[in-house]
Amino acid sequence: MPYCPWTLTCSQAHADKRLRAASSTVGEAVVQRLLAYALFLMGAKREEIAAQLSMPLGTLLSLLTRIGQHGVAAIEDRRFRHSAFAPPLPPTVPPPSVAVSSSTVQITMGSPAITVSIPQRNRLQTKVVLLTLLDSGVLERAQVARLLGYSATHVARLARQLAAGDAQALVDQRHGQQHDYRVTPDVKAELVQQFTIDLLTRGHTSGEVLVAELQERCQIHVSPRTVRHHLERMGWARLKQSLPQLLAELKKNSTPSAGT
Repeated sequence: MPYCPWTLTCSQAHADKRLRAASSTVGEAVVQRLLAYALFLMGAKREEIAAQLSMPLGTLLSLLTRIGQHGVAAIEDRRFRHSAFAPPLPPTVPPPSVAVSSSTVQITMGSPAITVSIPQRNRLQTKVVLLTLLDSGVLERAQVARLLGYSATHVARLARQLAAGDAQALVDQRHGQQHDYRVTPDVKAELVQQFTIDLLTRGHTSGEVLVAELQERCQIHVSPRTVRHHLERMGWARLKQSLPQLLAELKKNSTPSAGT
């Protein structure tokens, strides 16, 4: 396809008008660079292009080099911050962040940013969301481990459990950790002992009474709910009726008869 302009019919009036309009829109320097590059593409000699456009030869050569390296964006005035010729850069998406306060866990991600807030008291919900983001590649294992207070190995195990067994797998693990950590064998022994004393001396007891007695006698601090849970788990709650009756029968059978 021939591009030689000498076979075209040109109008000086049209050229002057168009050049003025283009100069007012993109700037006279940009127009000059466009004409220089166009003449270069049409096969004109570099020296003649520079002379025709009153452009130093070194400036023309530098322009052609920049265009070869950076494309048509090199034609623009480099003092401008944004390019109208270069393709727009893809939007920068900031990495997800997690902020923990005394009341919430806030996860911010995406562009525009979206923040998901989870109450601190919703421990299971926090686990499920963070482990899901870990499995999706949004968060790093070390980051999730730090937020949950676990080791990276344990976090990896929880993630596998969640993937294999849904959130129910985390519920079971959560209960096991909670009770075993808070109630040691020594605490259980004191709980059983106090439970037995109450039944033998008063014939009844309750979670609230046991909590108060353990705090006063042993400086052990547990909740009534925890006390009830462990008594039920060990089967001692069923002794409230049977133990006093059994003790009464033993006392009756061991009392000497009047004629002995």
